[in-house]
Amino acid sequence: MKKHFHTAVFLVIVFLLTLAIIVVQSLLTASKEREFARATFADKTTEVAYIPDPATKQRLKLIRFAQDGVTQLSGTIYWNSGLIEDLKFSKNVVVSSIEYYPLDNKEGDAHVIRGSKRAISQFADGVTYTYHAVYRPDGTLERLGRLLQAGGSYQSTFYFEDGKTVSRERIFDGLKHFRQEKIYRLDGSLLASTYSKAGDFSKTETSLYRADGTLYADFTRDPIDGEKGHVYTLDGRSMILEYVRDYYSLQEIFLDERGNLIQNRDGSRMGGLLTVRGYTQVKGKMLMQYRQRWTLSQTIGPDANKHRLLRVEYFDFAAKVTCEIQMDVAGTTITAVSCPQKDGSALVQRLSADGTTVQSIDRVSRAGKVISSLSGSNKTISFPEQWLKDYRPTPLPEWKDNEAPPPLYDFH
Repeated sequence: MKKHFHTAVFLVIVFLLTLAIIVVQSLLTASKEREFARATFADKTTEVAYIPDPATKQRLKLIRFAQDGVTQLSGTIYWNSGLIEDLKFSKNVVVSSIEYYPLDNKEGDAHVIRGSKRAISQFADGVTYTYHAVYRPDGTLERLGRLLQAGGSYQSTFYFEDGKTVSRERIFDGLKHFRQEKIYRLDGSLLASTYSKAGDFSKTETSLYRADGTLYADFTRDPIDGEKGHVYTLDGRSMILEYVRDYYSLQEIFLDERGNLIQNRDGSRMGGLLTVRGYTQVKGKMLMQYRQRWTLSQTIGPDANKHRLLRVEYFDFAAKVTCEIQMDVAGTTITAVSCPQKDGSALVQRLSADGTTVQSIDRVSRAGKVISSLSGSNKTISFPEQWLKDYRPTPLPEWKDNEAPPPLYDFH
């Protein structure tokens, strides 16, 4: 009787141990993975094949366990992209991996045969890279990541197609937050330098440089506060543009190389109005020569620069009067030019559809009544192009890093 009892207890213990091993194995792998095959080798190690969770973008995963059935020794992941990655474990944590491109030949079993080396990786805790070298199919180095100090900064260096010339360098802090980046031209000159005090790719301070090393522009960008910055002269020493742009307003101040004010732009997105003032030098002084009134879109997105010119006021220095250019509904063609007279009336030149030929010249009272009218006699008038255009003396630094890799500490 006791013998049967002990046998039953033994079988229960074996069952519970087996169940525990299965549970532990399931915890060691993704919760949505499904085992579909296993094989035991001569050394009593076991290889288990899993169908991974589709969200992982893995096609197949093989994990080799030690004799205890719990300790992971090595593994292989077959990615949907075609890459093949061999894993090495220590204390059930991935400590290193080597990725391979599949063979170019897609016939038969070529998709599971390792081709040229894609990447070599080392990890501190299974997910945090301490070293990562990535190669292109032709063998040239694409990027190299390395931990600068234990638990500290991590540097990622990217290379041009030759695998030798640095294209950009990134630094992340010990918490994997982005801190700074430098971008280079193919000739090795510095193109841009970016820093983030907040550790956020969307909150940055950037400086742009010309090929000769001089400072071209600097600016800060923030998803809430918008963008503000400066543009500099060719020697990088003197500011010729200062600007602030956000969701509510914009202000831009333009100077010439001698520091004289030549234009400023003030806009209210809530009010829907942009005012542009242009200045010229008169007897050694910078005086306002024209003032444009534009509609302003209530956005800083793709439609931010879609303005419509309403009217232009300009000062006639010879006659010492301020005249007004009136525009059509589209804001592209002049319809009339009005200049005040000493008696309080206004002289209004009304133009034809071409915006240059005077059809009539009317004298209009303060109340808007036409006092007299004369033929324009096909007279034509014109104004400086910048008075009627959305003209900036210096372009804004519309910097976009279109070739930027993913904004991550490191990535597969």
